[in-house]
Amino acid sequence: MLARLQQQLSDIYQVGSGFDIRDFLITDQRLAKAIGGDSMLSTASETLLMCESNDSMALSLFLDSDMLERLEAANPLDELRAEQLDDLWKVMEGLSHFNCMVWKTSQDRTVSLLELELQAEIDKFVGTMQLALGQRDTELTNRLHSWLFDDVSYNNELDEEQVDRYRAANEFAARFCRGLRQRLMQDDERALSELRKFYRLQLTDKISHIHTRAWSVS
Repeated sequence: MLARLQQQLSDIYQVGSGFDIRDFLITDQRLAKAIGGDSMLSTASETLLMCESNDSMALSLFLDSDMLERLEAANPLDELRAEQLDDLWKVMEGLSHFNCMVWKTSQDRTVSLLELELQAEIDKFVGTMQLALGQRDTELTNRLHSWLFDDVSYNNELDEEQVDRYRAANEFAARFCRGLRQRLMQDDERALSELRKFYRLQLTDKISHIHTRAWSVS
């Protein structure tokens, strides 16, 4: 399942990471906490663990073992149900962070935490929309935007700066994805072309693109 989800995101943006996420996966929360230290929330089900040293970077992705077992048993890639969305989105978020970090590093480009969170929100929407369209789930395609961007809560362990960053990422992604839903349904190739160009922009240009799209007719 993880390999299929990672490949799905890579195919959307045509930026294969060249790395199998399963080789970087940690499912033991105690080990992840030992590596991540204070950056690891005690209740986290997903965390990208990073360590920079000179001109190199070490990456691991923590995904909770119980969460993965639930998803593997439910098989959402073939039959996605609403009650699986929270688990699926956490996994997609981790995969998005990993893919984006690897690609940015390979291009010798920096990436901010806000950009990582913004891209993850968009990836959750697009990845889930593709699954829903492939499974002909009309209810999910109609309600996905509201479920993902309106019904939002934040971990109580986050500090004010972190909450502000997550809120900003949510708001920017919500604007971008509002019109994207219709474009994905009507002209998949055009929508994917836009997504691929967007992925390669710097954060300031991404925000400008979002503002432009918010005022344009979709």
